[in-house]
Amino acid sequence: MPHVSICMSKPTDAATKNTLQLEIGKIMELIPGKNVSNTIFCISDSCNMYKNTEAYEGAFVDIRLYKSSPAEAKKEFALKLFEVIEAVVGIKPADVHINFVELPDWAAGGNYF
Repeated sequence: MPHVSICMSKPTDAATKNTLQLEIGKIMELIPGKNVSNTIFCISDSCNMYKNTEAYEGAFVDIRLYKSSPAEAKKEFALKLFEVIEAVVGIKPADVHINFVELPDWAAGGNYF
């Protein structure tokens, strides 16, 4: 039950956002037990981002996972995600930050896990 939230500075149309979530969906299975059908995507564009007090063109990706996942799987996923974001949105890997938050509890679909 991953949640992938992407905040990026670049304005992006609906078709590009859809392509982005589809491409990320293709690599979700790199993380054991995760796939496009159990992932929620939230993609926000035109975010005001700053680095070193200057306006910054970049992206921040917050990935929340139910329970822990192997570090090597997260690394492989992150490296592919850098490629996907650059190919689809044009933001270079040097300007993309990704974090993984692994949660012991999750509630969805009327259930608590």
